[in-house]
Amino acid sequence: MTLFREALREGTYRLERVGIDTARLDAEVLLAHACRINRAKLLSRMNEEIPLAGLELFFKYIKKRETRYPISYITGHKDFMGLDFMVSEGVLIPRPETEILVETVMNILPEDAVVIDLCTGSGVVAVSLAHYLYDATLYAVDISEAACCTAEQNAERIGVKNRVKVFKGDLFEPLPEDLKSDAVVSNPPYIKTKEIDSLMPEILYEPIEALDGGNSGIEFYKRIVDGAACYLKSNGVLAFEIGYDEVDDVVLLMERDYRDIKVIKDMAGMDRVVVGRFRN
Repeated sequence: MTLFREALREGTYRLERVGIDTARLDAEVLLAHACRINRAKLLSRMNEEIPLAGLELFFKYIKKRETRYPISYITGHKDFMGLDFMVSEGVLIPRPETEILVETVMNILPEDAVVIDLCTGSGVVAVSLAHYLYDATLYAVDISEAACCTAEQNAERIGVKNRVKVFKGDLFEPLPEDLKSDAVVSNPPYIKTKEIDSLMPEILYEPIEALDGGNSGIEFYKRIVDGAACYLKSNGVLAFEIGYDEVDDVVLLMERDYRDIKVIKDMAGMDRVVVGRFRN
């Protein structure tokens, strides 16, 4: 007989042993997932016996996590903007910092906005905007087939499939030529190629094409700034998530065609979002 608290203690120990800073939290999440209960329920059952099937599945998950395999790929879920999103291998795992991009755009757009979301990945930006802007129409674009499929699934599970149109292709290329939007938003690949190998082990399980921003780290920003003018209405918004050291470069790219450029910091005080309005 194994109690929940005993399994949790062993799982936490094994994750701590391989240097995972969030060992206890990860073990709780994996044990709850293995037993198909939420964490609150789990914590109320610490002195109860764990079902054998749940115990076996839990230690299978722990073994996988010991390799630094991302916990969101194990559970297949990630919370973002208070919504439950599906994630899987081949798709970038959403980061909490990206919520700042969504909140920034959401607070300056009308409820019926038309928005283009480039490099949509799992669709968290597009789907969240469609959820909170009740009449908005989103055009979500990604070059990855896996990302497009996941974005479509998330739009359906969150209940906004009728207002999120997913396109497979390279940035603006697959969009209707006559499309005019209130905003173009993007969390593009922005890590410098030379820095990829130095990332945390978990990140290296994620798709390289969703991370690699080229030698300069700003190659996608250049292309998006160059192309956005054709797809923005007068006074339209361009908003980016940026890397920790890219604010000056991105602002410089935007200064020619955009006004009222603002930089928003994240909770750690790092420059995280750049937003401006089209001058036309």
